[in-house]
Amino acid sequence: MEVSVEMMIQDPLVTRLKGITRATEGFVIKREPFFLDGPVTRRVAVLDLDAETGRLHPGVRFAPPTPPRKRGTYPVPRPLDLYSGPFIQTSVFATVLRTMYMFEDADTLGRELHWAFDGPQLLVVPRAGNWANAFYERESRSLQLFFFDTPAGRVYTSLSRDIVAHETGHAVLDGVAPALYHAITPQSLALHEAVADMTALFLSLQSANLVDAVLRDTGGSIQNSTAFNSIAEELGRALDAAGQAHYLRNLNNDRTLDPDDDSVDRWGRPNRVERDEPHDLSEVLSGALYRVLMRLHDTTTRRFVGEGMEPVAASGKALGITGRRLRRMYLRALDYLPPGEVSFADYGRAILAADQASHPTDGQERRWIREELVRRRIVDDEAALEVETNVDVPGLDAVDLATLVASDWAAYDFANRHRELLGIPADVPFEVLPRLHSTKRYYPRGGPEEVQECILKVAWDHREPNSLGPAFPAARKVTVGTTLAIDWATGRVRSRLTTDPAAQRQDRDRLLLRMADTGVLVPDRMALGPDGRPLRSFVRAEALGDVMRVRGAARMLHLTPLAS
Repeated sequence: MEVSVEMMIQDPLVTRLKGITRATEGFVIKREPFFLDGPVTRRVAVLDLDAETGRLHPGVRFAPPTPPRKRGTYPVPRPLDLYSGPFIQTSVFATVLRTMYMFEDADTLGRELHWAFDGPQLLVVPRAGNWANAFYERESRSLQLFFFDTPAGRVYTSLSRDIVAHETGHAVLDGVAPALYHAITPQSLALHEAVADMTALFLSLQSANLVDAVLRDTGGSIQNSTAFNSIAEELGRALDAAGQAHYLRNLNNDRTLDPDDDSVDRWGRPNRVERDEPHDLSEVLSGALYRVLMRLHDTTTRRFVGEGMEPVAASGKALGITGRRLRRMYLRALDYLPPGEVSFADYGRAILAADQASHPTDGQERRWIREELVRRRIVDDEAALEVETNVDVPGLDAVDLATLVASDWAAYDFANRHRELLGIPADVPFEVLPRLHSTKRYYPRGGPEEVQECILKVAWDHREPNSLGPAFPAARKVTVGTTLAIDWATGRVRSRLTTDPAAQRQDRDRLLLRMADTGVLVPDRMALGPDGRPLRSFVRAEALGDVMRVRGAARMLHLTPLAS
């Protein structure tokens, strides 16, 4: 069944500022097996709670197709009231699903998503309460989207496509790389923010109405702050008392990890970022990725102009090509990311491996990515980003990949027999994560082709010293691991990436000390309420003898105001 719904193009403020004639656009949902009032479907359920009483607002009614209509719908008031309950419920529902589909497309991951929690549905609460915030939370299986009042009126985070896509990006990444939820490496947590911001960007680039309006407004340029590189403009403007920054984060930046960089941005903010603050740290990575998008867009636009196209039309065509190309690179890399405590360099290698495996000789964008990661001191040199792809491993072509995917026993037996290949230390227990069978679309010079992959991830514990003082154990365990991508048809190893636990240890020390000093990180016994259930306002440090393990560190991303 197909269902037609209306969703926000951006947020109400940006719609007015960019001169967009319609605040909404239609979206046709095609992949869901059923639809219920709410809206509710198999994988997403909107629960519109009353913030004061806790009761459930009536959900928008589903209208199935009746002849001659071929599509169902969720009717909303006409003329369209953006702030009505039915529209908010429908728009947020459509935005979450459209974001999910972007990840599931054959151009991206090429498979159906699975959540990190034990349950089929992501719960979406579009009016969760009065607070300038929005977040994804694994424990409640939900996206919590809040509202708040300003002199200019009430701001709903659920009416911002940026924010809804960003939080959905967190939920998707949690399903793809669940170990990141408990990671204590600042760059691992910052990766969550950067990927969520890029998710919002790529969803914006799918809106023809928004693209047309922005490029008309800028004469075809994406160099300056626009609806693409500014994340959550309405929320940022409402919260900025100084009236300077018009966003929460800007992807078009020069933020860096270079300790000797004394430059500042246009607001006088240092471009040098502290290594233990995940939100600021995320801008180093997202800035690098966006700069590559700008370079590719500029190069492609100039090529089209040289072929005789009008500049704005050339820019629009180039932006469509650029967005699809880099979306494939950046989001497809998540499947190649090794489990556990990863760094920006690990993600960079995953991007390069995913693209190099499919386009061995076409490396312009890969060169730009390497240059940006070096320029921002994410790595010291390009040699740190070298990856091997499409490697023949003796005997691997005889492995029954269908059995490997379906059978836990077969997967554990394979991993145990191939410890050296997977980098698993001798005599160390390990975990084999659920295997993935994906079908991705590639675009070689001969035309599109589909490639099937088996993605195998194994994880194990790494023990290291802990320096948090007498209130905490003297050692801690962190998760590390390897991802192996195998070509289904040939048995060749498309990619093999393993985390390096020693690379980020000092950064973990700094983050944990700051969390302990501010009272966010507490021993397990102090993080339990009177009913014995974990309190959500803390990050728990579990102890077993003299070893500590941190649980739910990713929740610190929303324990402070403005964190999204």
